[in-house]
Amino acid sequence: MVFACQQDSFLRELRTQVVSCKSSKLAGQAAYEVVLEDTVLFPEGGGQPDDRGTINGIEVIRVVRQGGHAIHYIPEEIPEATEVKLVVDWSRRFDHMQQHSGQHLVSAIIENKFGYETTSWELGKLRSHIELNCKKLTAEEMEWIETTANEIIRNNTPVNVHIYPDATSAKQENASTRGLPDDHEGPVRVIEIPGIDRNMCCGTHVTNLSQVQVIKLYPETESMRGGTRLFFLAGNRVLKCLGKALDNERALTKMLSVGPDDHSTAVDRIQTSLKAVNKATKSQLKEIAQLEAYQLKATSQTKTYLYIHRENGDMDYMNALVNELSDQPLPVLVTVGPDKGPGQFLLYGNEKQVSQIGPKIATILEGKGGGKKGRFQGKANTLKTRNAVEDLLKEFFTLSVNGTA
Repeated sequence: MVFACQQDSFLRELRTQVVSCKSSKLAGQAAYEVVLEDTVLFPEGGGQPDDRGTINGIEVIRVVRQGGHAIHYIPEEIPEATEVKLVVDWSRRFDHMQQHSGQHLVSAIIENKFGYETTSWELGKLRSHIELNCKKLTAEEMEWIETTANEIIRNNTPVNVHIYPDATSAKQENASTRGLPDDHEGPVRVIEIPGIDRNMCCGTHVTNLSQVQVIKLYPETESMRGGTRLFFLAGNRVLKCLGKALDNERALTKMLSVGPDDHSTAVDRIQTSLKAVNKATKSQLKEIAQLEAYQLKATSQTKTYLYIHRENGDMDYMNALVNELSDQPLPVLVTVGPDKGPGQFLLYGNEKQVSQIGPKIATILEGKGGGKKGRFQGKANTLKTRNAVEDLLKEFFTLSVNGTA
């Protein structure tokens, strides 16, 4: 069956009748499956997501195709034979039309020019991608693709829909396809861009490529097994992306106090300064670690373990402190990070004792860790339980001194 939305993609409303309505579930939630005599809501297929809209004001939360029928999932029951009014979410529909027609155009000119075939595509929520059976696209090829696609769009090129009784008839008219669903039955649609492409397709499309407005390719492609992913935007998505980019540019101009052309230079300057500051900070933390190690050694005679916490420390600080304390016999625990936030820890000491108590410390700090040769380190999801860790250390190493651990 060719649905009303496939005969006229610009149709926004439709009056029809309920054929069946049965109780079901969708994503674990109670729902009703509604089959109508016809529909203006496109069911998922051909790389294109389904439409959204309403049936008699009731929100449609999913539309899927089963054989020749479209199944509409709604949260309320509608009796059979009820006359209903369907309204499509036009913003979502037109966006999908722009992306899908844009994909047909880009895929066709790539194959016609370079011989790279489209093996699959996906209409994503934020951007779409085409999977090509080539190892990579060069910068020159990318520039040609984008320029040519937009020239064809500006040429006011029509997009024609042809309906054939079956796939065999469509193929006889030189229509290509990547394969129809196994449960497909009935007529077949062919989307034609005159002189450029004839492709079997179930999706919704514009009637003229000028309605796509513009195509923008992402400069970076993504390698995949057996091919390359090419990412793109079409139509209103390009305008939204440009608007977001201008907002970011305005914010950066204000923060950096320089014009857009100098943003990268200003960021480079800030990064250079940060590297210098970080280098100085690490040096200072190392000196602090040496001083703190000296102070801990001076008071170690009355202790069974050594523990120190530093809020602004890092792994280099912990290693420096432990290295400075490695020549004394007591076990050492170091934690770094916000007092009640996430952080890191390092336990050093007798290999047997460390292997026994290290995992317990990780558990108390709601983290994970590991190690060997008398070192156990890891990440802590919270340091607010440090007092419980100290209680564990006191108990464990007191028993060790008494010879019972």
